[in-house]
Amino acid sequence: MIRKILILTGISFTLFVSGWLTGCFTTEKSLPSIYYSVAQNMGQYVVKGKLYCYEGAELYKYMDNEAEGYRAYKIRSLSVQKYQNDSGITLTIKIYNMLSPQDAFGIYSLSRNPEARFVNIGNEGINSSYTIEFWKANFYVKLIHSIPGPKDDLIKIAKELAGKINRNSKEPQLVSSLPVKNYIPKSVKFFHEKISLNNIYYIPENFLKLNDKTNGVVGYYQNNGKKAKAFIIKYSSKDTAKTAYEEYSKYLDIHQKQDAVINVSDNYVFGVWDGMDSEWTRGIMNDLSNTLGLNAQG
Repeated sequence: MIRKILILTGISFTLFVSGWLTGCFTTEKSLPSIYYSVAQNMGQYVVKGKLYCYEGAELYKYMDNEAEGYRAYKIRSLSVQKYQNDSGITLTIKIYNMLSPQDAFGIYSLSRNPEARFVNIGNEGINSSYTIEFWKANFYVKLIHSIPGPKDDLIKIAKELAGKINRNSKEPQLVSSLPVKNYIPKSVKFFHEKISLNNIYYIPENFLKLNDKTNGVVGYYQNNGKKAKAFIIKYSSKDTAKTAYEEYSKYLDIHQKQDAVINVSDNYVFGVWDGMDSEWTRGIMNDLSNTLGLNAQG
């Protein structure tokens, strides 16, 4: 369903939104103040048109080719507001309301590059040629400019928006289980399902039994010119983890894949991708076992 918000102010705006749009934006009783702010003028940028909110079937229709990727991170709604300044330059703000902070971090992490220009907005933000993006609590926010160049004014707007989200959040707990040694800062990716993992490391079939209840992280590592990816996947049960380990191990053996190492313990599957068997990759595997506090099977 598409919801349109008339640009009202004060008590009238509050009552109008609370009575009509709560289901689109949040299940909470009070609407997060970020939505009040985004429906107003932003410095030199004047509101152009209505604030649209997409949910359900209309959300996936609007997002088109991006829909499945966001569905895998449990998106609840998307609001979009456009602006324009006196020079005809446009700004679009998109607020992605995800189910949880770990999902907001997850969708943000997919586009994060360790070499990006990071900015102190929300939990973390990125400044690129046309966009400012950040995540905080269960929100992933993008500010999209119609021209490239310096973004000081957009950074100011983004910080004001982040300040309207009155909840703190942290990266998923599983992130802290990745070994620290040789880790490339800000490289970790978080995922649930195979469609998300495909953007990080491709496996032709879902041998790892990924679904919306699995939590996975991948960290990038570098040592003396060698690179590798360490991963941890947490399953809802030991049996599911064991099945995933056995099926993926079988695939690796049949295809004689030499660039992947895998192990299992309790309800965790962990290993190394893109790293040929070496003392270094074996060291990463040992570090994974030690960090997780597990007794690995093999």
